[in-house]
Amino acid sequence: MVVLRAIGGFFVKIGRWIKETAWIQPLLIVGGIFAIIFSIPYISNWVSSWFTDSNAASGFYKDYKVSLEGADKGTSDADDLFKYMASDEKSASDKAKWGEKFFVTFVQEDCAGCESIYKGFDVLESNWNKAEFAKEGSSESYKMYTIFIDTTDTIDDETQNLFQKYFFDRVDYQFEEIIGVMQESNYVKNLTSSTSYLSDLQTLDDSEKFASPTIFLYDPSYEGNNTQLGVSEVLFTVSGKNNESGSYPIARTLFDCWYHQDIFAANYQA
Repeated sequence: MVVLRAIGGFFVKIGRWIKETAWIQPLLIVGGIFAIIFSIPYISNWVSSWFTDSNAASGFYKDYKVSLEGADKGTSDADDLFKYMASDEKSASDKAKWGEKFFVTFVQEDCAGCESIYKGFDVLESNWNKAEFAKEGSSESYKMYTIFIDTTDTIDDETQNLFQKYFFDRVDYQFEEIIGVMQESNYVKNLTSSTSYLSDLQTLDDSEKFASPTIFLYDPSYEGNNTQLGVSEVLFTVSGKNNESGSYPIARTLFDCWYHQDIFAANYQA
């Protein structure tokens, strides 16, 4: 009985408190509404942070974008770039426009691999010819171009992928040659395990399986492995130098790629 009276007394007190403080409840409701309203910007920022890396990477690559618009007619900027790369005789104006050495990076939206390496590209460009990113005796200019392989356009009332449907048909034989040449590259020979790299390499002549990102180094003056397109190195993923993580180690690997040194050199010793 004592226990029941204690329980009953507890609920009586709760009821009395609710009755006596009823005027507080509207304030609590109003306060809750304002709390939700004021928290919306923070919630929005929190949700936006989920996509920060993706947006930043995409924005970065778009700064170097070579358009595929007009690829259905063979008149796109990307077509012009690859004609320049394949040409044996280059005019001074074309050299001034495109450069004599550069990276061509094939990317697409929502590409995890693209997101993981863009900061390395950014560090390399920002620090080019400075400190550890300076090559003694060299004054080469850094250049990079990007091609978005998921670019689409409406042609004959249908949405078409310009890279797969049109552009690729004009370069597939050149990409096929790259596969054969790069299988014998110093980089492949120096890799601890080349299985993954060689697997990605085999996708170069398949428009639907083409890996993203794919990185070409255009350097026709290189006396080692070379191709009709002047492509002397190919990368798919970029591991940080000495297996370190972060943007600077990735930039160091890209720097080594540019100058065909360290793991990209014939005299490399792990």
